[in-house]
Amino acid sequence: MFQLIQQNDGLSIGVFGIGGCGCNTLNSIFEQRESEQAHLYSVNTDKVVLEHTQSDEAVLIGAELTHGYGAGADPKVGLQAAEESKEQLLTLINGCDIILCATGLGGGTGTGASPYIAELASEQGKPIIFVATLPFSSEGEFRSNIAQTGLNELKEHANAVITLPNDQLIEVLGNDIGLFDAFKHSNQILHSLIKSLIDMLCFQGLINVDLNDFAKIMDCQGDAVLGVGKCNEESELTTALNGALNNPLVNQVDMSSSTGVIIQVNCKDEISLGSYNLITDTVRQQVSPNALVICGVSKIESLATNYELLVIATGASSKMILDDTTGQSSSKVVATKPKASDIFDIPAFIRNQSAPPSKSTL
Repeated sequence: MFQLIQQNDGLSIGVFGIGGCGCNTLNSIFEQRESEQAHLYSVNTDKVVLEHTQSDEAVLIGAELTHGYGAGADPKVGLQAAEESKEQLLTLINGCDIILCATGLGGGTGTGASPYIAELASEQGKPIIFVATLPFSSEGEFRSNIAQTGLNELKEHANAVITLPNDQLIEVLGNDIGLFDAFKHSNQILHSLIKSLIDMLCFQGLINVDLNDFAKIMDCQGDAVLGVGKCNEESELTTALNGALNNPLVNQVDMSSSTGVIIQVNCKDEISLGSYNLITDTVRQQVSPNALVICGVSKIESLATNYELLVIATGASSKMILDDTTGQSSSKVVATKPKASDIFDIPAFIRNQSAPPSKSTL
């Protein structure tokens, strides 16, 4: 027996935008934020960027080191800047129950400061999730190597890292899309993921979906996947769930070995028990029989669509292999190309990835 809970009061969610990419993402979140429990913090070495970022508090890290002129695309400078501002960062971290971060890997501030912030949060026992972008391959091997190094360091401390390779934007949106529009799409996808996480945490549904359960799921070792699906009709829930489990914009992860799963159903009105059972059964069939599965339902009247599904699976051990020839295999998944108008309702998966975009424009 489950009950709908209107809002999880008292929970404080810190949303950190780290570096140029992260700060740009906060701009898209700030005006659309609906929960007072989500507090937005912009963190950067570039004073000019901070002055143009909308957030509740701006933190200029490494002021003595960089004098507010940025990290110069050097992750070592980004790290040293974060270390210089350790006490400021700890003050923000200790004021949060859960921390969500938007960042870009491959440059200076995001790549250098993000792992350090994750380490600080881990030391304080705070669950921390990162959403990061990967550079275009055209940006060169040097930037790619920096991103991979930053990713490896980030994974050592963060509970989960959700990544978005910018190259996938080209595959989905096509080569003719404008550069600024491509970055805008990237930011909007990051915004969609973070907003879904905030909704799940602020409007919890099942009485056994609490902060400790969430932290336990996030602490599962291995790769992870996060997907979002939306629809307006209850009869379309299965299609929305498939969308949440198959995302062509990011690398895919084999969910069959996942050891922890959260399923969150947000709806404007009540969902039928049959539909709820269908969703949970479908997900359970795709993960390990021994996986810890936590299910939640929330009634959120301000949703843009009537139904929204969020699936977070952690502890996966192997990556799905794309098969471009047959399109079928018991262990392979082929992602179909979506229409550009649909990409923001598609899920987002995560694995051991990394990387950033350069400065995006909203």
